[in-house]
Amino acid sequence: MSKVIRRVGYLRFGKFLESWIEKGSFDRLNRSLKRAGMDISIRAYLGSAIFSSILIGFFSFFLITLGSIFLLQTTDPTADLQSQLIPSILIGVIIGVVCSVLIYLPFLYWPQMKATDRKILIEAGLPSTASYLSAMSSSGVPPNRLFYSLAGEASVAPEISKESKRITRDIEIFGYDILKALRTASNRSPTERFSKFLDGMSATITSGGDLTFFLSAEAKALMKLKEEETKEFIDQLGVLAEIFMILGVVAPLFFVVIAAILSVITKDAITGLVILMLLLAYLIMPISLMIMILLISTISREI
Repeated sequence: MSKVIRRVGYLRFGKFLESWIEKGSFDRLNRSLKRAGMDISIRAYLGSAIFSSILIGFFSFFLITLGSIFLLQTTDPTADLQSQLIPSILIGVIIGVVCSVLIYLPFLYWPQMKATDRKILIEAGLPSTASYLSAMSSSGVPPNRLFYSLAGEASVAPEISKESKRITRDIEIFGYDILKALRTASNRSPTERFSKFLDGMSATITSGGDLTFFLSAEAKALMKLKEEETKEFIDQLGVLAEIFMILGVVAPLFFVVIAAILSVITKDAITGLVILMLLLAYLIMPISLMIMILLISTISREI
């Protein structure tokens, strides 16, 4: 997002939403922004969304209006320009409003989608993170330095490393103690599993318990959960492989055989069979296989 759009949106348009923000009308969006890791205030984000939609709306209005006038002049050169101006402006207004809405709506749902993506990445890297913190804690590293060390190790879990940088920022720049920093990170976490992990660390530190033992136990529990999820993924992959065999191998052969038999029995159905085979080869099969690839890609990201 451009800094100019963000600045103008915050100063010029965000102030009109201040009363609604204070009433809690955008609390859900605000939580999604925090869980998505987007370092921007709700006022700046909504102001930028409104400003961007207005810019696109005006641009679309002028472009469509001029294009409509040019098109009408081309189709009917003898028509009066004034008579062509009103329908052109009307078309431009409608298209401009539609474009503004189409630009504004994704702003409302993008943080939630990004938060979901972060949830998958954080949960995937949590077992290795717990093992890393357990090893660091066993060597005598204090709790507030654990996340400082993790922030510099993006290879362990990239998304959790980014969250560790925020925890370190809260401690070193904002002056939070480790407990408040962990609670803040837990509240903005997009995944309940990571929130419970941070709450467990906070409770262990508060009660004076053995942090190394807690992290070691969490690492073992998360690894076991990872194994169960991997087994479930393999089972799902086996089902998808069977479906792929049916859609990609058996079904085409079945239709080819049926088409060949019907073409011998009756000559009238040849045209329909050719159309059916073309649809099967160039439309049905590619779409079915693309859906299969998307399904496999989606479930494999969670492992």
